[in-house]
Amino acid sequence: MDILRTYRQGGSVFTRKVAIFDTTLRDGEQAPGIQVSPETKLIIARALEDAGIDVIEAGFPVNSPSEKRSVELIANELSISEVTVLCRPIKEEIDLCRDILRRAERTRLHLWIATSPIHMKYKLNMSPAKVMNKTIEAIRYASGKFDTVQFSSEDATRSDLDFLSGIMREAVRAGADVVNLADTVGCALPEHMALLVTEIRSAVRDRVPVGVHCHNDLNLATANTLASIRAGAKQVDVTVTGIGERAGNASLEQLAVALLFHKKHFEVETNIRPDKLGSLCDTVVREMKLKVGLTQPLIGENAFKHESGIHVHGMLNNPMTYELVDPQVLGILGKRYILGKHTGKAAVKHFLGKKGCTLAEHELEKLTEMVKEYSIDNGPLEDEDALIDFARSNGFKLEVLTNGKVQ
Repeated sequence: MDILRTYRQGGSVFTRKVAIFDTTLRDGEQAPGIQVSPETKLIIARALEDAGIDVIEAGFPVNSPSEKRSVELIANELSISEVTVLCRPIKEEIDLCRDILRRAERTRLHLWIATSPIHMKYKLNMSPAKVMNKTIEAIRYASGKFDTVQFSSEDATRSDLDFLSGIMREAVRAGADVVNLADTVGCALPEHMALLVTEIRSAVRDRVPVGVHCHNDLNLATANTLASIRAGAKQVDVTVTGIGERAGNASLEQLAVALLFHKKHFEVETNIRPDKLGSLCDTVVREMKLKVGLTQPLIGENAFKHESGIHVHGMLNNPMTYELVDPQVLGILGKRYILGKHTGKAAVKHFLGKKGCTLAEHELEKLTEMVKEYSIDNGPLEDEDALIDFARSNGFKLEVLTNGKVQ
């Protein structure tokens, strides 16, 4: 029995929609050392909309004139994605956000306040009662001024559950259309997030969607987000490449592929266009001047690169033997095999064949061993041209194939 296939199939044909809330332009830009101009933010926003993102958080407009300008540019141009801005529960700031978003096709106000004891005491200097009252007052004031009013609890995962449940209930009664739970310091485990989503869904009686915002301090942001979806979250926050404060956020591209690969297990659908993910990631990396790790899932240089002889041999027969998804499905062009210390002769033969060349079996084995030895001190041969040059410089007489015959 294929255990993974059984797991992926799930037990129901019912699917529900999960909204994707992208905060690359807000939380992503808050990553230390990242500064993006309004014009650059607009370029990224266009790419996000093209990739099917439901809600784009364009920024925190009270932060600076540049941030305000960014939001205005994006709000004035996008016509499909809902544009939202982060806002404190302050009437003057709510009015500013309404004015900035006035030309947007669809508007959302993202109100937030911290609810954990440590934040209320040391950052807000407010009692729980004051936090509750301020939240209710702000939501009532904002209700009707925007297409959607979202309320987020900062540091929800370190909040008292009774207080958190209570403030979420009151937020919905006051007019919140979406409530959101932030794992602000990335301390939660997947089972914790699932339980929290279940508790808050019960608290608000599923009258509005419950969303999550997961940070990656324990490298669990995407796993926590997936667990939340399984528990019934109807909106999830992501960033392209997982960029964000400290260790970042849940990765859009990783989440999208996980949901695609395990579609029958999660029983959800999104509006994400998988074929646009590669170009979207390229745009964000280029425009934000990001450094992507070699082994970063899906987009790192090594994510679809193979050297091991056994692996390459299998992939030449069936590419899915060592990859969970065809990179071309994500708009990532081609696979890459390199020739190095762990190379087998199948890869060498493949590289030669791409240039229309062949070698006798004993010569092929000899060349393979020479490539292995060479790469230890000099690094791998990256492509077929490098192999051809290496072979000829070492005295190999390459035969050229024409119409499948040696000439």
